[in-house]
Amino acid sequence: MSIPSDIRPLVDELYQVLGDTDRQATEGLFVLRRAMSLFPENEILMQYFSSISNFKFCVLGVRLQAEHIVSNVLMAGVPDEDVQKAADYLAALLHIAPESKVMIDKVVERLEVLQ
Repeated sequence: MSIPSDIRPLVDELYQVLGDTDRQATEGLFVLRRAMSLFPENEILMQYFSSISNFKFCVLGVRLQAEHIVSNVLMAGVPDEDVQKAADYLAALLHIAPESKVMIDKVVERLEVLQ
């Protein structure tokens, strides 16, 4: 069974945003580790590390929620009303994900200035 065509673009876009955000967070951690090697006791860098790690954790949680929702939609006999509720929830997740990406971008920009 495949994802209903009315929510397929939403799912694809959500997975794309989550993938982009995860890649940006991974890049941020890479840049951060270089900075932390120069300033290992810097509390601001430690806070950035904590923030980016939390964002990665959040991305993983949202991805798992989305996968769970999609698997529920794929079950046979799911009422249209429940599919719509799933689509609404996925849309809400899609609106949250870019906020994390923007925050990660800001942290990475600040880190790149240090180099």
